[in-house]
Amino acid sequence: MSARVISIANSKGGVGKTTTCVMLAEAFAASGRRTLVVDLDTQANASLLVYGHEGDEHLFQAINDYATISDWLLENFFANEQKRLGEFVVTNASDVTHEGKPLPLDLIPSSPRLRKTERELIYELTAKKYSMQALEGQVGRRLRDDFDLLKSEFDIIICDCPPGISVMTESVLAASHLIIVPTIPDFMSTLGLDLFTGDIMKNLRDRDIENLPVVLATRFDNTPHQQVVLQAMRDAANSKEAEFRMFKTVVPLKTGFATNPIELGPDPTLSAKWPGEALGIIDALMKEILELLK
Repeated sequence: MSARVISIANSKGGVGKTTTCVMLAEAFAASGRRTLVVDLDTQANASLLVYGHEGDEHLFQAINDYATISDWLLENFFANEQKRLGEFVVTNASDVTHEGKPLPLDLIPSSPRLRKTERELIYELTAKKYSMQALEGQVGRRLRDDFDLLKSEFDIIICDCPPGISVMTESVLAASHLIIVPTIPDFMSTLGLDLFTGDIMKNLRDRDIENLPVVLATRFDNTPHQQVVLQAMRDAANSKEAEFRMFKTVVPLKTGFATNPIELGPDPTLSAKWPGEALGIIDALMKEILELLK
């Protein structure tokens, strides 16, 4: 089976993108699907959450070994080496156990160097008279080629995108079968949603990307304000001119969706990492996603 590519993205930070990425990746892996997380955020939080208890040490080692997504860019576009994304995959990166076995979850880690590397790439190629469109085309083609190779090895590839947009992010969005947009149903967060579904998705539609993004309501606290905004979002998703769809599942504002891996200790179980009703909510969301990916 060829992997389905899911991107988790939003123009706004602090809406639960990384939490959504990791909880879904661990749920897919626990269900027996070969799952890969690709961390595209320079903060590398998805990498730290996947690694778990000793995440900072593992990430430091990956950075020290030049084995991150940033190094893939450097090798291919500065050193002129043909390095495939598959060479940067950390197998069985998670410290989580499920049903007595380690969770089979792989990772391509990020690095704080990523944004600097992207900027340097832009400077380098624009100095050679490349247009931004040509730059995006070069990165996009290499990324798509490498994703095509990875698809034969995995069932699900989940990409954690940074706030805003970049050459890497736009290329990954264009290669995705499903774009999930975590959004807090409040006034400030919906401004970020408008930007993402407007300008950013319009650019993708201009490149014949037809699938509408799917919004996931996150950190829902059930206050009257959030209830009103959530209903307005659902109304917009159901309109004839809709720029996005919405999941039925809503992620509540609860501690079960923001567990500190250091507090869990080494080798936590999946149910310990996502306690209470969290696993049931994650499972419901995963089922919705599988329906959309058919």
